[in-house]
Amino acid sequence: MTNTLASEYYQEELDFYTLILNTLSKKIKRYSSIRISSFLLGIFGFYFLSGTSIFWLSLYLVLFTAFFLLIVIKHGQSIDKKKETEIHIQILSNELKALGGHFSGFDGGAEFLDASHPYSNDLDLFGPESVFQMLNRTFSNRGKYFFAARLKTLESDAESILNRQEAIKELAKTPKWIHNFRVLGVLAFQKESSFSPDPNTLADNLNDWINRKAVFRSPFKLAQILLPLLSFLIFGLFVSGLISSTLFLLYLILNLGFTAFHSKRINRQHQELGKQSSTLFRFQQLYAFLENANFESAELVKIQKLFSCNQSTASNALKKLGKIMQAFDTRLNIIAWFILNYFFLWDIRQSMRLEAWKEKYNRLPEQTFSAIAKMEMLCSLAQFQYNRNDLVFPTIETNNFLIEGIQIGHPLISKEIRVDNDILFSFEGQFLIITGANMAGKSTFLRAMGVNLVLALIGAPVCAKEFKTSILYPFTSIKTSDSLSTNQSYFYAELLRLQQIIESLKTKKHHFIILDEILKGTNSKDKEQGSKALVKKLLTLNAVGIIATHDLQLAELSKSFPENVKTACFEVEIKDEQLVFDYQLRTGVSQNL
Repeated sequence: MTNTLASEYYQEELDFYTLILNTLSKKIKRYSSIRISSFLLGIFGFYFLSGTSIFWLSLYLVLFTAFFLLIVIKHGQSIDKKKETEIHIQILSNELKALGGHFSGFDGGAEFLDASHPYSNDLDLFGPESVFQMLNRTFSNRGKYFFAARLKTLESDAESILNRQEAIKELAKTPKWIHNFRVLGVLAFQKESSFSPDPNTLADNLNDWINRKAVFRSPFKLAQILLPLLSFLIFGLFVSGLISSTLFLLYLILNLGFTAFHSKRINRQHQELGKQSSTLFRFQQLYAFLENANFESAELVKIQKLFSCNQSTASNALKKLGKIMQAFDTRLNIIAWFILNYFFLWDIRQSMRLEAWKEKYNRLPEQTFSAIAKMEMLCSLAQFQYNRNDLVFPTIETNNFLIEGIQIGHPLISKEIRVDNDILFSFEGQFLIITGANMAGKSTFLRAMGVNLVLALIGAPVCAKEFKTSILYPFTSIKTSDSLSTNQSYFYAELLRLQQIIESLKTKKHHFIILDEILKGTNSKDKEQGSKALVKKLLTLNAVGIIATHDLQLAELSKSFPENVKTACFEVEIKDEQLVFDYQLRTGVSQNL
């Protein structure tokens, strides 16, 4: 099941980063000691030199301050590096555990549980010990929601599925790249402390900020040209003595008053720029990492192009924003504020630069965060492919109807204890009725078939030796339950579910139907009659699927519809007064119920 090379790679990397962590921990302790001792020595030195000349005292203070600041910077860099190294170790440790079938280190997406969904609840796609928890390597909320949405909607276009397969294959060859991408992602989206704001929320707010209506429009564009020219002219006339100081002072008040009149708006823009730019700069490393990648597959190249906006890369756009931020910050110096606003209408000019930047790159947050979310899903599936040696990419049939699986298994069950089985549907309007005792393997096989079909239709590898499928969507009834809150009995809930399946089939939507013990909420006679009527109805709708049942009478439909209804079974034997299950799917009807 697990890839030996993956296990060796993760262990080697884990040993490497553990060694770095130990080195950094020692270095941080050393810097802490140096900071404390140098501070104390600094006080002593200041006291010792306080009686000397001002030259030596000033020189000492400059050298001591430079040395102390250097130690503080090195200390901070070591702490940041340690934080990054701990993320490396956490990711690698979780992957090693995943190779052993333990996925508790990953989010299971419990918020996506939905009993009314056509298949996700029955197939255990979400929640603890779910398919999503096995696959999920996302680090942002948007990435998690995007991945979950793909699992719940599936692709309808064969080309999209094949393009995604190629992207996953390419990424699976570069585990180091995936690892570094995930590390940078965690650094960007992880909360710095329990009191700090969530970067996911900050990222979502960027779109509102960048698309906010501009304040300084056309009249200000003219003003930023004419007023500086007039200011230089008035200043030149004043210096030349051609105008009085009173007239110059009057112009100075009017000029600076024009800027001061708009100071409330400018201050708000400056404050918001500080908050929003710091949020954007969190992602600068991640942007640059994705921009500099060398992709070949069409899907990855397409995603990479989303990091370009108006002939500029996202990271370059952020550099331009950084320059605007620096220019804005000069207004905090009161002397610079007077000079720059008199000669250049500085505050309004920078506000207009900011608004021009926002207008030019207004699609940047949405584009880049959507691209990151897509990459998170692809890297999750590539990690799945890299970690396993029991997966294969399915063939998507577009010309003729076909579902064929050789040695299909459930990906959550270890290969060492899993029993794989084959299946074949060569035309629509065909059902396989599976009989067998409890615990014989019927429900597991149904879920294995459903889960692999879902994986196939999102472009992921499947747990099989070979898998071919047309594009059709699972619709299941396996875990139907009653509801006290809606006064809904089990039998009524089951009928509603079956009605949903029939109504969806009437819309000509292609489904693969998976049913487990249909109509078990009623008596045996009604169950037999109702089940047979349901199968006949499904056949008239040209449906295809699997039905697991204890009801041997239902299997008799294979006599009435020999081309459309096939039978198979899981048998159980009693050896030495013990039940023995081989979980092997056989043709025919169970003889040991």
